[in-house]
Amino acid sequence: MTVYSFTYTLHHVLVLKLFATFTFDRPRTLHNFLFLASAASSPVERPGIRYDFYKGSSGVYSFEVQSIVADLRKNKMVLPDRLALTREGRDFYYQVASLLRYEKFPDHCMKLALRYDDNLWRVNHEVMFHPLFRKGKTGRKIVLPVA
Repeated sequence: MTVYSFTYTLHHVLVLKLFATFTFDRPRTLHNFLFLASAASSPVERPGIRYDFYKGSSGVYSFEVQSIVADLRKNKMVLPDRLALTREGRDFYYQVASLLRYEKFPDHCMKLALRYDDNLWRVNHEVMFHPLFRKGKTGRKIVLPVA
């Protein structure tokens, strides 16, 4: 298994946790969810979180998030056709999941996802009405508040 030949960050572990806990229908939903979670958290809660989001016509896009998903797919942690963990991905996640307890942002993400009550498709709808999304221009970077 080539799992340990790559360097995984807490971002990778967070995405594994989200995939282990919730059902994301499309990558777009994951991008939109992490945008809403980042925008709803204070800078104190996300000190190491550095996602850059760009406004698209139907949501946001993050090259960092897409790179994380690509890494996980490349190492066969995530199924190629869905955003769900493989057996190896689940085993690896259980080995490293305890690292997330030292960060506030993963806890914030879990609370936010639980408020959607397994209707994460609503994320794609709600992002369209978010003030930061609405005031941005298509193709441009959305700047999250720093303070």
